[in-house]
Amino acid sequence: MRHLPIFSLLCSLLATSSLLSAQSLRPGFDKNEYLEMLKISANFGDSSYVAAFPKPERFDFVYRSPVVGLDNRWDLWVSKNKMQPQAVLSLRGTTANSVSWLGNFYAAMVPAKGELTLSKTDTFLYKLAEHPAAAVHVGWLVSTAFLVKDIWPKIDSCYATGTKDFLIMGHSQGGAIAYLLTAYLHHLQQNGQLPADLRLKTYCSAGPKPGNLYFAYDYEAATQGGWAFNVVNSADWVPEVPMSIQTLEDFNVTNPFVNAKGIIKKQKLPKRVAMKYVYNRLSKPSRRAQKNYQKYLGTMTADLVSKNLSGYVPSMYYNSNNYVRTGTTVVLLADEEYMKEYPDNPEKIFVHHFHPPYLALTQKLNYPENSVDAMTENALSGTWEATFVSSSSEEFEALYPNKKPTLTFDLSTNRVSGNSGCNSLNGPVEIQGNSIQFSSQMAMTRMFCPGAGETIFLKALAAATTFSLENQNTLHVKNNGLLLMSLRRK
Repeated sequence: MRHLPIFSLLCSLLATSSLLSAQSLRPGFDKNEYLEMLKISANFGDSSYVAAFPKPERFDFVYRSPVVGLDNRWDLWVSKNKMQPQAVLSLRGTTANSVSWLGNFYAAMVPAKGELTLSKTDTFLYKLAEHPAAAVHVGWLVSTAFLVKDIWPKIDSCYATGTKDFLIMGHSQGGAIAYLLTAYLHHLQQNGQLPADLRLKTYCSAGPKPGNLYFAYDYEAATQGGWAFNVVNSADWVPEVPMSIQTLEDFNVTNPFVNAKGIIKKQKLPKRVAMKYVYNRLSKPSRRAQKNYQKYLGTMTADLVSKNLSGYVPSMYYNSNNYVRTGTTVVLLADEEYMKEYPDNPEKIFVHHFHPPYLALTQKLNYPENSVDAMTENALSGTWEATFVSSSSEEFEALYPNKKPTLTFDLSTNRVSGNSGCNSLNGPVEIQGNSIQFSSQMAMTRMFCPGAGETIFLKALAAATTFSLENQNTLHVKNNGLLLMSLRRK
């Protein structure tokens, strides 16, 4: 991917001089962090809207993209703190432009893996989930496809100058796109197209539902441990859309309905007639509604999209519209005090949706701090010996012919010690839930180490975001679902 010098300069001004600088992005919902994201997101409003909203304190604005796709746009912000370089990818929500609303109404589903023909010369290959039944909103996928072409090079340029922490923020339609962008970037990481130690954290704010249950499962598995949040105002209607239609085909393969017709056929005549009548009355209306949904918000809406995007070719749709709420949800509860300040008003349908009501409720939020619980401490404490470390070039035994790397956790002091297969190491470790972050400022001995084993092991530690335990005796360390190393208890 090509680097753009101007963005390399902007990022480097706010990054450390060394690529080894400590990453500061932490898992878990951070109230102050989300408030800062709201302040950044509000900058897409008109001049009076922006002037009335608090200004970001930790980040500087450096870039606004051109308008692309279905009236889509994004901003790049970078941290003022040179010792903790971070970048924010802020995605614009729906505008007053009818083309922007077209992106919302183009609500048929397409598979979460495939390709979009954006024009005669531009095809977007994408993968957002592993499950073959995962599907997403096609209008927001089209928007994501256009935005990615501009976002990816900027990530690359910032990373090249030392920025490895990226926050993704979207409010309203921007929140829906943030789901898909996050999933897309995670799969680029898994394919080695983005660095493994690049760290992503996402806030989908006031966002609608982006896809079906199988997309939600994959998204939540990839971001679990506190790396993605869905923030909703309980009085806001936007997180309730698109409307969902669940049919019998939307269930897992093993379910009590799969053999319903066969079971009905085995019944005696009076009972068979009654059961068949009930079955059809329950199943046929939802199937008919799903077909109409796809006809009007898919096929017919696609004609309008094609008129606005020259050369766009509509995709084959996935026969489902079972939209579900996705991600770790943080509820901003609209209490009596809030409703007095923002009363329901049928003539102001977005009274609960814009940035000010979300700001007001977030400021009242008493969100608990994350901490290492006793179960995690007992499960991880002790010494672990590596049995696998991810490497594209050498086998594990060749990397560590003499001594295998080890890690010893003491979570009463939040520290880890051990060795890299050569040198001893010691330093802080942060664990919250199943998220893990090793300090890049480990104290280490300085023996000469032949081969690439130590370097590969240290890179794996730096890239770690989550862990899982298998039978309490095998520890898997991962980067957003991508396995970095496995260790067994000694």
